[in-house]
Amino acid sequence: MPTVEIVRFPGSDAFVDNQLVFKECLSTLIKSEGCISSYYGIQVEDKRTGYLFVIWETYDHHMKLTKHESYPGLIDSLNLARSAPLDVQHVDFDEDAAVAFGSGATEVVTFTPHPDVNLKEAQELVKTLTEQLLAQKACHSVVVGESREKKGTYFMLVGWDSVQSHLGAVSKDPFPETIKKLHALAEIDLKHTELTKYIE
Repeated sequence: MPTVEIVRFPGSDAFVDNQLVFKECLSTLIKSEGCISSYYGIQVEDKRTGYLFVIWETYDHHMKLTKHESYPGLIDSLNLARSAPLDVQHVDFDEDAAVAFGSGATEVVTFTPHPDVNLKEAQELVKTLTEQLLAQKACHSVVVGESREKKGTYFMLVGWDSVQSHLGAVSKDPFPETIKKLHALAEIDLKHTELTKYIE
């Protein structure tokens, strides 16, 4: 399964005004060996946080780019989009993440099980939640994977028709009880973005 690079950053004013302010970065990425596709967007909730998702054939392809002569220029371009340090993580998801990225809205969830939690119990609950989500007509994809950089932190990406369709679906049974149980087991952060696939 491909590796997904997840870049999150407080957006600069220039990025908020024009999300393609770092077009040179996006162009370099898509031309790089092993880059399958990339998607960018801004957080729905705060209308400021930026997202960049890059699907790599392998993690090694990403690492190879960091040693390429084009990499400093890529970083200079990416820096135009941020107003504070980047958060960069890589995740090997259990399914192809492209469907989630290509949906009308992408739910981005991070969850970190509490230290005293039985990990198997948490994994079973996430599996149950995944099955419940996929049973919803407005849900197109659910992928889960652990961060390479922050062991013990997991990402869940969910593709929805829209943010409203997500909120409407999880307000009904069986979700309130499942979500309550998950909050008891882990620290959770949930946000949304509406992504654009970069095409030259």
